[in-house]
Amino acid sequence: MTHPYSIYIWQPPLSPRGEGHWNEPMQCFTEQWAIYVAGLMHQDSRSVIKVVRNSNNLACFPDEHAVELVERQIAQQWERREEEG
Repeated sequence: MTHPYSIYIWQPPLSPRGEGHWNEPMQCFTEQWAIYVAGLMHQDSRSVIKVVRNSNNLACFPDEHAVELVERQIAQQWERREEEG
């Protein structure tokens, strides 16, 4: 693995029945650079962003609570998808 730090940006659903997802626009070599770039991206877009390494969140923008809400929404999407079968 050459770039172990990933930056993910939340893409909300485009319709009430649509599904949102995380986009990974960038990978970084160092944790400091990943957090710095994610912070700049958040300042510019006001999007929900997380920096991840090995499936662990290292930084969350605007905060950890916002990322938790997104993760809950994703879990609800999966539950709805399973129910619809």
